[in-house]
Amino acid sequence: MARTAATRLGTAALLLCIPAVAVFAATQSAPIPVTLSPPAAKTGPDISSKVQTPAGRVEFVQQYCVACHNARAKTGGLVLEGMAADPVSDHAGIWEKVIKRLGAGEMPPHTVTRRPDPALAQTMVAGLIHDLDAAAKASPYAGRTVIRRLNRSEYANAVRDLLHLDFPYTDELPQDTVAAGFDNIGDALSMSPLLLETYLKVARRVSDLALGEGDTSVVTERFPVTKSQAVWQGEGMPFETRGGVRARMYFPRDGEYELRAFLNDVDLTPTEGVRFFHMRVPVKAGDHTFIVTFPDRHAAQEGPVPNLDGAGGAGLGGPVDAKGSSVRPTLMFLLDGKKLKEFEIAGPTAGEAVSIEAGPPTLARAEVTGPYNPGPAAETESRRAILTCRPQAIAQEKPCAQRILTSLLRRAWRRDVTGAEAASYQASFAKARASRSFAGAISVAMRDILVSPDFLFRLEFDPKSSKPGQVYRVHDFELASRLSFFLWSSIPDERLLKLAASNQLHDPKVLDREARRMLADAKADALMDNFANQWLALDEAETALPDAKTYPEFDAAMRDAFRTETRLFLRSILRENRSITDIVDADYTYLNDRLAELYGVPGVTGPAFRKVQLADNSPRGGITGMGSVLMLTSHANKTSPILRGKWVLTNLLDSPPNPPPAGVPPLNVAPDKNGRVLTTREQIERHRAQPLCATCHSRMDPLGFSLENFDVIGRWRDKDEGGKIDASAVTAGGVSISGPDGLKKALAARPEIFVTAATTRLMTYALGRPVEAQDMPQVRAIVRKTGPAWKFQDIVLGIIDSTQFRMKQAAKDPA
Repeated sequence: MARTAATRLGTAALLLCIPAVAVFAATQSAPIPVTLSPPAAKTGPDISSKVQTPAGRVEFVQQYCVACHNARAKTGGLVLEGMAADPVSDHAGIWEKVIKRLGAGEMPPHTVTRRPDPALAQTMVAGLIHDLDAAAKASPYAGRTVIRRLNRSEYANAVRDLLHLDFPYTDELPQDTVAAGFDNIGDALSMSPLLLETYLKVARRVSDLALGEGDTSVVTERFPVTKSQAVWQGEGMPFETRGGVRARMYFPRDGEYELRAFLNDVDLTPTEGVRFFHMRVPVKAGDHTFIVTFPDRHAAQEGPVPNLDGAGGAGLGGPVDAKGSSVRPTLMFLLDGKKLKEFEIAGPTAGEAVSIEAGPPTLARAEVTGPYNPGPAAETESRRAILTCRPQAIAQEKPCAQRILTSLLRRAWRRDVTGAEAASYQASFAKARASRSFAGAISVAMRDILVSPDFLFRLEFDPKSSKPGQVYRVHDFELASRLSFFLWSSIPDERLLKLAASNQLHDPKVLDREARRMLADAKADALMDNFANQWLALDEAETALPDAKTYPEFDAAMRDAFRTETRLFLRSILRENRSITDIVDADYTYLNDRLAELYGVPGVTGPAFRKVQLADNSPRGGITGMGSVLMLTSHANKTSPILRGKWVLTNLLDSPPNPPPAGVPPLNVAPDKNGRVLTTREQIERHRAQPLCATCHSRMDPLGFSLENFDVIGRWRDKDEGGKIDASAVTAGGVSISGPDGLKKALAARPEIFVTAATTRLMTYALGRPVEAQDMPQVRAIVRKTGPAWKFQDIVLGIIDSTQFRMKQAAKDPA
C-alpha cells in the first residue's frame, strides 16, 4: 500500500454501515453528501430546501420515521413522534442517536419502501448537528464526575511519586472493575470493607519499607519464571543471553542477601549435576534488579546439536560428546547490570543427548532471601525524601514532625492542608513515638495518610456560591489532579501544586505550557500504556492462547514480542506527536529478528527491537496488521472474521454491534454435501444466510474477511484448511474492499470517522466518566480544530482545553 497523502485522504468514502459516519456532515460550510447505499427512489414531496428548519424536520420525521418510532410501536426503544418541532437541544440524546443511525444509512431500514434520498438524509443530519453544536456553544455543558477511588495503577504511581519508592505490591491490590471500556470510571471504583483491609495492609508495609523501619526478620521473595526460556528476554536483559528472569525488588536494609536460582526439574535428572545455584552478597538498601540468565554467546559460533531441543530451544552447539555438548551450558547472576558470577551446569547424559525431550536447561525461579546481619536503617532515596529534617533534641521533634507530615499531606492530598487537618496525623506520630524511633513514628503517621479518604479518593466539591446546574471553573488544585491523573496516572508534582496554590494553573497559556511539559516527561508513557491498552482491548492478548498443535511456533516469547511491538508503536505516536490516524495506517512498526521472520519482513537481525520502515506493498503497518490484535481476535485454532470485524467496529469506530439475540445457532463447521471442508468464510456465509443472523453480520463480517490472510498468530497465508482465501468483501454500505490494504484504504479515505471515535474514547478516559450526548459537540469541535493533521498531542491538548475538562456542572436540586 503506497502511503501518500493521496492514500490517506483518498477520494472514495468509507461507506461502512457505522453510526459515526455522518458526524462530520456539518463540519464544513456546506453539508457533505454521503452515499451509504444505492440511491433510493424519492418519495413524497421535495422537502430538501426546508429540511433544516423545524417545519422541515417535522415533515421529514412524519414521512420517514414515525411509522416505526411512534408512541405505540417504540421500535428500538426510540420515539420520535411529536418532538421534531421542539428545539433540537431539548432532546439532544435522541437526536444524537438519529444523527448516527440516519447518517449511517441504517435508518430507515432497507426493508421498508419509504426511504429518503441519501442526499436528503445527509442534509437532515447536517441541520441537526448545526443546531446541537450551536446550542452547546450558547449554553456549554460540563457534566459531573463522581467521587472516585484511585485505581490500582494510579495508587501505585502515587506511592512511587510521593515516597520515591517503586511500588512493589501492585499484585496485592485486586483488579479494578472496568466500565465504559476503562478501569478509571468513577461509578465503578467502589470501596468495600475487604478492599479497605487490603489498603491498610499495603499501607503498613509500604510505610515501613520506605523508611527502613519494618521488621528485620529474614524473608524470602520468590520470582517464578513467566516467559519462554528459548530466546532472549528483551528489555533490561543482557544481550547474547537466553531465558532467565529479571527480578526487581526493594531491599529493606543494608545487609547480606542470599541470591538463588532453581532449574526446572523436568530438564535434568538427579544424577546430572547441580540444579540449585546460590551465593550470598552484601547489598545496600533500596531498589535493585537481580537477573538470572543463560549466556548464549557460544551457540552461534558452534552451531546446533542435532536432536537437542526442548523448552530451552536449540542446542548449545558443538558435536555431541559423552556429556551431550562440547560447550558447557552456564548460568549467570547479575545485580544492577553487574555480573556477579557464572556457574557451570553439567550437560545431559549421552543417552539423553539424543532424546527429543532433552535440551538446554531452563530456569524455574529465582529467589532473594535476607537480610542477614542487617544494619541500621539506611539512607535510601525514600528516607532522604521523607525525612526532610532530622531533630537533634527532643524539643525539635514536634516541629520537625509537623513539617514532614504537612509536606506529605500536601502532596498526598494534592492541595494545601490546614493545621487542623494535619493535627490528627501529628497525634498519631506522638502516640507512636512513645514506643518507636522518630522515623518509626513518622512511618505510623504515614500509613494513616496512605489510607486517608483524601488520598484514596479524588474529591471535588461544588463551591458554596454555586447555583444548581451552574457551570463553574474547577479549583486549580482539582485541575492539577485532573491533569496529572490524565497524563501520568499519578499525583501532581511540586510545580503543578505551586501553580495551583498561586491560582495560575487555570490560565489557558499556563495550562497549555504545563500540559506540554508533562507530555514530554517519561511518566507520560502511562497515558499510552493505560489508555491505549484498554481502548484497543490489548490486555485480552495476555490471555489468548493459540492451540499448541496447530501453532507449535507460538510460545511465551512470541506473546512478549507481540506486546513489545504494540507498546513501542503506540508510544511512538505520543513521543513523536504523530497523527492519530497512524494507528491504523502507519508505514513503520517495531520488530526484532523473530517477529520480522514471522511477518516476512527482511533485513532485521538480532533480538533487540528497532523501528522498521515497511515496504510500500507491505500488508503490515497499523494496528490491524499486528500479531497482538490478530491473536486476540481469533479462536485458539482458527481465525474468526466475526471477532475481527466486531473488534474493528467496537474499538476503531466506536460503533459496537448489538449483542446477539437469544437462540442464535452456533457456527456450522460441517463439510458440504460433497464432503469438502469449507473455508472459514464459507462457514460464516452459511451462518449469516439465516435471517436471525444477517443484520449484524452484514456489518461485521466484511471487515473481518479483509483480514483473513492473517492466521491466528499473524502470519500471512493464501489458504486455510478449506482452500484458497477470499479476502474481498462488500460492506453493508455497498463499498468493495479487498484484503488488509483495502480496509486501511477505506479507513484512510474518511479518517475523521476514526479520529472522532478515538477522541470520544480518549475523552472518556480523561474525564473518568462515559461521554454523553451533550459532550458530542465538544468532541466535534476538537476534531475540527486539530484536523486535518490530527496530531495525537494536539487532540490531548484539545481535551484539556475543553469545557468538560476545565469546568464542572454544579449538582441540581433533587426533583
